[in-house]
Amino acid sequence: MTNKHWARGLKGSRTYLSIAAACVVLAGPRGIAQTGAAAPSQVSESRRVTPASKDGSLGTPSGAPAPATFAKAMAFDVVSIRASKPGSPWGGVQMLPDGYRAWGIGLWVSVQNAYIPIELYTPDRIQGMQPWMTSDKYDIEAKVAPADVAEWQRQNNIKQQKVMLQGMLQTMLAERCKLAVHRIPAEVSGYALVVGKGGLKLKATKPGETMPSGIPLPDGGVLVGATRGGTIENTFYGASMAELASHLNGASPGHPVEDRTGLAGKYDFVLKRIDMSEEQNGAVSLNAIPAPNDIWDLGALGLKLEPIKIPTETVVIDHIERPTAN
Repeated sequence: MTNKHWARGLKGSRTYLSIAAACVVLAGPRGIAQTGAAAPSQVSESRRVTPASKDGSLGTPSGAPAPATFAKAMAFDVVSIRASKPGSPWGGVQMLPDGYRAWGIGLWVSVQNAYIPIELYTPDRIQGMQPWMTSDKYDIEAKVAPADVAEWQRQNNIKQQKVMLQGMLQTMLAERCKLAVHRIPAEVSGYALVVGKGGLKLKATKPGETMPSGIPLPDGGVLVGATRGGTIENTFYGASMAELASHLNGASPGHPVEDRTGLAGKYDFVLKRIDMSEEQNGAVSLNAIPAPNDIWDLGALGLKLEPIKIPTETVVIDHIERPTAN
């Protein structure tokens, strides 16, 4: 199954990006090019499902830093899983201020979101999927407890890699779908964002400078998109290099980028797109999506991308069932 839609920009800071062999989802509903039969009508609802681990910690690939842990077990307060209505269009996934939503899409997407960071996804990262995981469509509404909302919203910081979301999804899938997996250390090809030989060409943000209206970024910066003379320009205000790396990840799925500039400051800069061909702006397969340095003029900013290997893991599904009724 191949991805037939390449989303071309960030649309909101709280939408959870989901990429797999068949979809790229950004803020708000987006069409997904998948095919498959509708699932039979079924409803599954639960409250405070059993935690996946007592301390809420998540496993990591060998050699990878351990993610943050939380004092309490990670579980959604309320979960509703419904088979999508027959004939409904393919939907997407969205991270809400107080929970997680998936609509009109296969369960494999939530499995992917539970285990694989978006920037490290490739089609072979999940193995052992059952055919119904892609053909049957489900609507999922999962809400966190009111006492957990503040902590939930703090995971928006890109440095935490949405550990809380992953833990809660793992718990939900283990309880409602009897999901059991094992993990195999792996590597994916990616890029390191570094300073070019000619030196940095960015303007440091002035302390206390007022930010314009735009898309808020996780580290406090703002992104304002525009098209001038047929060229897409993304203007960043008060942005960190980690935010830029995250933007490059979202704009070029399948090509993970890590910030290795060593720069801790905030900067104002304009990132211009290089190519505006019909092929790149239309429907393309996941394998045909260009690398970020073929899309964006990083050289004008004094930056470049270097090929690297990034540690990750392959998740192998040992057992999974369709969501159980309450």
